[in-house]
Amino acid sequence: MWKVTFAPTLTGLLPIARNGGSDTLFLDLNPATHGQLHAFVHAIAWPGYLGNHVFTKVADNFDAYLDSLFIDPDMAEDAWADVADSDPSDPWRRTVEEWLDKELPGWRAEAWATS
Repeated sequence: MWKVTFAPTLTGLLPIARNGGSDTLFLDLNPATHGQLHAFVHAIAWPGYLGNHVFTKVADNFDAYLDSLFIDPDMAEDAWADVADSDPSDPWRRTVEEWLDKELPGWRAEAWATS
């Protein structure tokens, strides 16, 4: 049996980002809530379980949203692993290094960065 769920009313919401699972980040353009960010996250279905989709406010404004972002250590390790064997002058390696230097100070002392 299929469970039918409906997305919330999206009037005044501008989609600004989407991931590979089609979860979507919206910027609210409605006068009363202008600038808020909302997300629609699709449920992950597991055998024998059908979850609920989620629509929620994630931040009061774009600056607050950006301030809430962080680099997951596993993601940082994976990003470095992709470029670690590249030539130090490689533009993509330099981009990853600059990103990690800015967003994850001290990353060069991590075991995964020194091996």
